[in-house]
Amino acid sequence: MFRTTFTLLCLFLCLAPAFLHAQKPPFLSLQPADTLHKPRLWAGVGTGTVLYGGVLVLLHRDWVASGSTSSFHTTNDLGDWNQMDKMGHGLLAYNQSRWLYAGARWAGIRPRAAAWTGFAGGQLMMATLEVFDGYSTPGGFSWSDMGANLLGSGLFLAQQIGWEEQRIALKVSAWPKDYPSEPLYPISPAGSTGSTTLQNRSDDIYGTGLASLFLKNYNANTVWLSLNPHSFFPQRATWLPKWLNVAVGMGADNLFAGQGYEWKNNINCMGPDCAIYGLDSALYPRTRQFYLSFDIDLTRLPVQNRFLRLLAGALNIIKIPAPALELTDRGDVRFHALHF
Repeated sequence: MFRTTFTLLCLFLCLAPAFLHAQKPPFLSLQPADTLHKPRLWAGVGTGTVLYGGVLVLLHRDWVASGSTSSFHTTNDLGDWNQMDKMGHGLLAYNQSRWLYAGARWAGIRPRAAAWTGFAGGQLMMATLEVFDGYSTPGGFSWSDMGANLLGSGLFLAQQIGWEEQRIALKVSAWPKDYPSEPLYPISPAGSTGSTTLQNRSDDIYGTGLASLFLKNYNANTVWLSLNPHSFFPQRATWLPKWLNVAVGMGADNLFAGQGYEWKNNINCMGPDCAIYGLDSALYPRTRQFYLSFDIDLTRLPVQNRFLRLLAGALNIIKIPAPALELTDRGDVRFHALHF
């Protein structure tokens, strides 16, 4: 949330001189201003800067405390995590740009300038976090991550400039995974007795909690491209509900390491004494999953209440549970009566 708040605002200030004055709605009203609303702008800039700066300080302290900081370096992680991390970068960049656009319009910035504000803001926030990754021991600054960020924000900008609406959205769905409780023992060094479980491994790399489930747990979430058919054929498809979408998604299973089936118990451990765990690839094959399903565009529901419309716009990052057809890269085909 801090990411969204920061550029809701930081870039508004740069664009402010381009707009004219007019009668403005009350400060706390949800009604977008027709022209620049300076009190909204300044309040947003101040709040966003404080929140964003505070979170960056907390992140830095956390990395220092965990011993994961190093000199700035790059990494080529394009092949990691079956590209699910790249999907996540595009998802976040797209929706951050979309939310920032809505905030810019609320503050009275004109539509085209607001679209560029959303694009630039999404890129700024994601690039800032990527720079932090550049100082992280297990990671590094990734140009492929930056490319995914650009595609996500670019998808928003192209639609907003070209169609003045979002006909294709990036969304996410997720459901917690259950893992076997049997202990896993190190495959090296010889004689190691310490054990772990797949649940512990999942918690270590993906974290716990709702945010981690939806944004980072690559075994549990699905990233969707949700398309609105009615918006492409408004005259011909009058029989289609305006809010009904068709969605194609990508997920994965059995990802417990960036690549392959082995991992260190301690990422900072060096030398032959480091405990290394591994999985049987026949029992836990790394799998890509592709889905076809239906979805609902919450922003197109016939809702008049401004608060509910605001809530719908914020929640439109979530793909609605629906029946789905699944195809995996291992040739499996499944039908899910309800896929989350």
